[in-house]
Amino acid sequence: MEYPVIIVPLSEEDGGGFLGYAPDLIGCMSDGETPEEAIANTQDAIAEWIDASRVRKIAIPTPHSAAARERAEKEKLVQSLKDVMGDVDHIENRLRVLESAVKEIEEKIEHADAWSRFASLTGMPGASTDSRKLLPC
Repeated sequence: MEYPVIIVPLSEEDGGGFLGYAPDLIGCMSDGETPEEAIANTQDAIAEWIDASRVRKIAIPTPHSAAARERAEKEKLVQSLKDVMGDVDHIENRLRVLESAVKEIEEKIEHADAWSRFASLTGMPGASTDSRKLLPC
């Protein structure tokens, strides 16, 4: 089986050379002075990793499974973000409805004072001075 190997240069602080690792096989890595040596050493590490997993009866991931796992995680994250965006849209719509209701109540309260003054000036029976009766239930 051909497992992908990633080669990265190591800093002088880390001893220089190159590190090779197999992302499909957790913890499987090796190093070398040159990229070619790091690849060869990592291929040996892959064989040892697989042998040790067989002995311990641990499931051996298929080649490129890390990429598939990463893709699935990204798709799940994208779906979660879409769900959150839908929730935000719903909340924004609810806020608009509430803002509209508050404005309507404020207008009714403002007009309640005018109707109260009108009732007191005209002596009109039906005009209420209780502004709470103008508010929606």
